Amino acid sequence: MATITIPTIGQYGVIKDQPSHELPINAWSDAVNMRFRENAAERFKGEKSPFDTPAVTPYWITQYNAGTSRWWIHAGLSAIYADNGSSRSTITPSSAPTGGIDDRWSGGVLNGILVANNGIDVPITWNGSGVMLNLTAWPSDLRAAVVKPFKNFVVAVDITKNVGTTDDRYPHMIKWSSPAVPGALPDSYDETDTTKLSGELEIAEDPSLMVDMLPLADSMIIYKEASMWSMTTTGDQEVFRVQRLPGSVGALARGCVANTDVGHVVLTPGDVILHNGQGVKSIITGVMRRWIFNQIDSTNRKRSFVVTNPPASEVWVCFPELGSEACTLAAVWNWLTGAWSIRTLNNVTYGAVGQIDYSVLSTWAASGDTWNDAVTAWNQDELSPAQLRLLTTHTAPDIRAVDVSATFAGTVFTSYLERTGLSFDDTNTVKLMRSVTPRIDAAAGTQVQIQIGGVNDVEKPVEWSDPVTYTVGSSVRAYSFASGKYLAIRFQSLDNQPFLLRSYDVDVQKMGTE
Repeated sequence: MATITIPTIGQYGVIKDQPSHELPINAWSDAVNMRFRENAAERFKGEKSPFDTPAVTPYWITQYNAGTSRWWIHAGLSAIYADNGSSRSTITPSSAPTGGIDDRWSGGVLNGILVANNGIDVPITWNGSGVMLNLTAWPSDLRAAVVKPFKNFVVAVDITKNVGTTDDRYPHMIKWSSPAVPGALPDSYDETDTTKLSGELEIAEDPSLMVDMLPLADSMIIYKEASMWSMTTTGDQEVFRVQRLPGSVGALARGCVANTDVGHVVLTPGDVILHNGQGVKSIITGVMRRWIFNQIDSTNRKRSFVVTNPPASEVWVCFPELGSEACTLAAVWNWLTGAWSIRTLNNVTYGAVGQIDYSVLSTWAASGDTWNDAVTAWNQDELSPAQLRLLTTHTAPDIRAVDVSATFAGTVFTSYLERTGLSFDDTNTVKLMRSVTPRIDAAAGTQVQIQIGGVNDVEKPVEWSDPVTYTVGSSVRAYSFASGKYLAIRFQSLDNQPFLLRSYDVDVQKMGTE
């Protein structure tokens, strides 16, 4: 042994559900705030606050275009606001919402009109002016757990009728409106009116409760706790046909389904799956499944959600760690490479994807960075109005755009890569690691801390050497010493500068058997 090259270090990402000594040589046993793409490992960018501090803690956010304005609608427990970056309007309906933190909102846009529902009150709408109004034609004594537009219908699931009197709940019921004419909302939800096409049906074959729904191509996929159903139009008086999809899995909670270029990604009660309507495939088994479900706080597990980060081709599975009330970690899956990474979250309540005006963050004062911390070029357009962006809401209260800064809204964050259990196909010989030569893409002067370690018994903790600072542009390699049958290495950022690690060499010498 002498110089060993570790190539394509972004191929596998983080694998936490297998013993580190059994991993491929270019896989990572741990990493935080590092993403994997193009066979490399790259430090996550940070977050900026594109709007003024919210007046309430936002628990839901969605983007809505009205005219030339790109509004971001955010809802607290009893108030709703619309913000386009230059102005904010209170659009709370005359009867303020009464739901709690766990009464997660649902909705969408039908014929240019926003529809929103918290499962507790009558669904509401907004057309870009004034305050929100009750959904047209919706009966005052009718409630639904989830309400979403689909084609030119409004579809609702988990129905409660006669609210305020007998409160008759139909947890397996799907209800839909009459079709809306262009530019308008549906005019009926009365399934008994033979002059309309509104209707309802129940899917009680699976006794588990309905959780959420999301369109996939020409179908609305309805998720129960332990099954999935496809709802498609028939083109006749029957209006809709519902069929059960393969698999006995469902969604953990409302908001735990995201649409990607390769299908729906779903956080189930015990897995993360991908499906395109033809069957399900676990995308996390043997990689991070056990780790995720050991981390999720059982009391607040239904505050988890799944959202995409389109510019990076990523899905973020966000969840509260043990003892947390809001989401503090995201397991991030790249749907192009299949690699997983881990990102820290600052008490996130929800996330949504949409467009945002560049002018919102075009000034230096709005950037949130100090001059020395800035990682972008002067006048660089980080928020192209044509590109979809992920925004997250926080308990702070705050709303942030991700991947557009060097810091988390002004706060420095740590990122690192770690690999333990490196035996180099020889578990009997004690080896000495003497230096590391990384191949890093970063601005000259960027500093990365490199630390190595070793251990003879894979079941014991690694004995780490003192960290060595590697400076891009001036350092050739990092010299340090560590010995053991199993070696380890850690790369950690020392400043706010981004860096990308493509590969690294290690100088390893055999010392003999123990």
